[in-house]
Amino acid sequence: MTYLNCPNTKNLTLPYYPQNCIQNMQYILDQFRQAGNPILHVRHQSAEPESIFHKQSPLSLPLPAFEAVTGEPVFIKSTSSAFSSTDLFSYLQIAGISALVVIGAVAGFCVNSTVRSGSDLGLTMTVVEDAVISFELDQCELEAAQLHRATLALLAADFATVTACSQLQVY
Repeated sequence: MTYLNCPNTKNLTLPYYPQNCIQNMQYILDQFRQAGNPILHVRHQSAEPESIFHKQSPLSLPLPAFEAVTGEPVFIKSTSSAFSSTDLFSYLQIAGISALVVIGAVAGFCVNSTVRSGSDLGLTMTVVEDAVISFELDQCELEAAQLHRATLALLAADFATVTACSQLQVY
């Protein structure tokens, strides 16, 4: 099992799957930037001070490799879907963007909600299977790999194209 070391925390580590997802996310961002393609960042934040997603919580901060660079918009959401608590869809319409490649966290939660919502809004959604992260659900005794496979299979069934990082065509 691979563990994610969370910066600015007291040695908190979280087991995750797939093992190469962090590197693949970085690779895709690099490819999109080199091709001059738009990159949109979505961050989850909560107003609740005790939430792990509170803006002052270390867990709400992106890993250093995933900071936005100049010109890359950042949308702050307070719900699972990036569409229901932001103006992301309006931004996409104004920018003439109708297809999204989704990478990031967490496959069974925010990625799932965002992809389904985007598909319902008529967007073409692609999920890079080895560039989205899954964590174990101890309370349900489900391993990260099981959750990952089930979530992506459900998304592929009706909401998105699911592809591997090595198969993604960046123009």
